[in-house]
Amino acid sequence: MNRVKTHLVTVFSLLILAFSPLVLAQTVTETELKDEPIKDEETLLEKREASDDLALQIPFAITQYKTNYVLPLTYVKDPNTIGVTELDSENVDNLEAKYQISVKLPVYLNDDYRSGVYAGFTLQSYWQVYNDEASKPFRETNYEPEIFYFWKTQYRFLGIKFNQVHLGLNHNSNGQSGLKSRSWNRIYASALFSDRDSVYYLKTWYRIPEDEKENVNSPSGDDNPDITDYYGHFEIGYGKKVGNFNILTLLRNNLKSDNKGSVELNITYPINDRYDVVFQYFNGYGDSLIDYNRHQQRFGIGVQLKYL
Repeated sequence: MNRVKTHLVTVFSLLILAFSPLVLAQTVTETELKDEPIKDEETLLEKREASDDLALQIPFAITQYKTNYVLPLTYVKDPNTIGVTELDSENVDNLEAKYQISVKLPVYLNDDYRSGVYAGFTLQSYWQVYNDEASKPFRETNYEPEIFYFWKTQYRFLGIKFNQVHLGLNHNSNGQSGLKSRSWNRIYASALFSDRDSVYYLKTWYRIPEDEKENVNSPSGDDNPDITDYYGHFEIGYGKKVGNFNILTLLRNNLKSDNKGSVELNITYPINDRYDVVFQYFNGYGDSLIDYNRHQQRFGIGVQLKYL
């Protein structure tokens, strides 16, 4: 129970940062953006970039990185219990909450904000909040700090804007030890493109090798040597604005004959100028780090801070 309370205090603090109107670009700039007409050639990501640039005029600004959402109700087909001692196949719930908090902070920026270095942090947690029998444990939490260089480009081709390039170093871990530990480090490159109502995304990575464990209980060494068999070496994304709906898809694949990968679909609809209702569907491997080699299917619904 103390572990849950400590986790909740940490999460509550991060939620204040992630959703506060003082620190997020969308909330800082919604009034300014309403008063400015959108140019015909402005793309979907250029609107997002304009929000971030205005927020950066505030020295202590923390802005959205990836999407921020709370899914109070998700159904997971085959939940993994290895991460929590109190959970087993008999008492684990298929219903649980999931949330993601993701922020970035400038380390160094050029005067025009067109290039620089950011530090980013993403937290993703899976909470058995409806499980009274096991005292509502957090089944899994993943932590993803990173640092990256970004560059905004000016290139256009056939109406598509080449918006940004990112080069970064990423650590991903579930903060556990022993047989429950999952972690890996990557060097990655990503590119973002957009037109007036669509977003295109490509990311590829190289896993930094680790030494083999001397034995399964060794505190040092590779926790998951086969993780790229499931996460692969790249992911692609596509987003489309259809009326008031935003549809975002993310695909991963290892490009091998056994075809272990995943697909994630997010559909959002505006509640107001700040929040969207979001439906999320996941099918494949890598729903969380503890599930990296376990096929999983999940449906969820909740609220997301407006992203596009």
